[in-house]
Amino acid sequence: MSDTELMDGIAQAVLELNPERTAEAVEAALQAGAQPVEIIDDGIAMGMEEVGEQYRRQEIHLPELLMAEQCMRSGLQVIEGFSDEEGTQLADAARQRLAERAASWMPALSSCVTRLLHSSDSFLKTTKDN
Repeated sequence: MSDTELMDGIAQAVLELNPERTAEAVEAALQAGAQPVEIIDDGIAMGMEEVGEQYRRQEIHLPELLMAEQCMRSGLQVIEGFSDEEGTQLADAARQRLAERAASWMPALSSCVTRLLHSSDSFLKTTKDN
């Protein structure tokens, strides 16, 4: 399997919101010789960016964003465990890079929470009136 196919598999596992499959795909990529930075940038982050786009298009909601975050964590945990101290350092650096890239995802999360709060208000008013 080529590096591109491996990275696409990781991104797809994130898109499918499947933490176990994400971890397995990351493990397979590492075993095939892919570099952790490549896995993070071309696999995990690509999947997360598409999840963010789906949220912006209102195709998914907050629970799916949280599941995608679990996928990201599961992939980073595999990287941490892969080469002990070096893997931990790489995963820490990856978290920093992902946090920087995620700045574009944060408005989406903020918007979602605002919508949830407004829909809760409407629900509470309706319940109170009945």
